[in-house]
Amino acid sequence: MSKLVPIICLVLAFVLFSASGVKCSPDAEPVVAKMPTIFKPKKEEEKPFRYDPNKHHEKLWDTAEIKPSQVFRIDKSIGIYLDNKKRYKNIEEMRDGGVPSAVVFVLHGRESTWNFKKHLHEGSPLTGRTKWIPKGRPKTGNPPFTFEESAEDALYILKSLEKINWSRCDDALYNIEKYNGLGYLKYRNINSPYLWSGTNHYSKGKYVADGKYSSSAADKQLGTCSILLRMIDRGLDIGFR
Repeated sequence: MSKLVPIICLVLAFVLFSASGVKCSPDAEPVVAKMPTIFKPKKEEEKPFRYDPNKHHEKLWDTAEIKPSQVFRIDKSIGIYLDNKKRYKNIEEMRDGGVPSAVVFVLHGRESTWNFKKHLHEGSPLTGRTKWIPKGRPKTGNPPFTFEESAEDALYILKSLEKINWSRCDDALYNIEKYNGLGYLKYRNINSPYLWSGTNHYSKGKYVADGKYSSSAADKQLGTCSILLRMIDRGLDIGFR
């Protein structure tokens, strides 16, 4: 009886195999058992930091919309960033916690229309020290200065901006506005065009000179936030959200 057991097992196996409907032939490919697919739940994207309750700048950021008429201009300017990203990134990396390269870029646009022959402080030529506020920078070294020397002085030696937590939206935007001056925030009932020109948060009113305000003048430059918002739309890292 013990000799019949293996034979009976083989016969049963054959019957079961035949019942499965699988045909055997010399040309048939071997049947490979498929492992069940394991679905891993997607990791939730970390939410951007917000104060509770929300502060002024983050409220504006979360409700800002780029004016459709400005998208072409903004995309053209972002091309300048992509062409010179390494230079802006090198400035970010001058300090631990340095100013994000995208922020350096938008400040450069406002202060000197992306001209690498002008100071990042206020747009005067690198062939001398700064002529306007802040005047006489950099205080060390001899002109002509490189753009990188000017940027290091403006961002880190003069203002110590590496101490800012740039990952926090409100902190980042407040310090971008502070770079230009807090006159709009303190004394005027409009949002600063330095940030919001080109978005739904600005239409007119601007300082036409240091300390001189016009309620009818409109800022024609792109605001820093209009560019930063578009950079996020295009998948570029700006350092905060």
